[in-house]
Amino acid sequence: MSDIYAGSSYVPYQPAPFVLGGLIAFDSGEVASGQNLQRGDVIGRVSASGQLVKSVQSASDGSQNPIGAMNHDCDATSGAKPAVYVKGGDLDKTQVSFDASWTEAQKLAAFDRTPISLVTPE
Repeated sequence: MSDIYAGSSYVPYQPAPFVLGGLIAFDSGEVASGQNLQRGDVIGRVSASGQLVKSVQSASDGSQNPIGAMNHDCDATSGAKPAVYVKGGDLDKTQVSFDASWTEAQKLAAFDRTPISLVTPE
């Protein structure tokens, strides 16, 4: 199959289903410098900069509120990079990755204010 265009670079097509259905929606943003995010990582937006980072439950910069999950790997360790993330739909919960700061109970409520549902594939 072909590659998926994300920002200014190509990302190899990943055939394993990650978004399973529902009201699917994608958006793009800038991953903050120093981040190395993987497909499925739960992300939040830093209020002051608008940049995307892995959502840490104990953060206080706005990124503690998940806005979606990464749709592809994005290594921004050497500088901020554009990326595409899933902001709506039914996501395979076995492929969603939360930071270790999240408890199981918090994970269940993480996407309450979003159109994302975590589901178990059949």
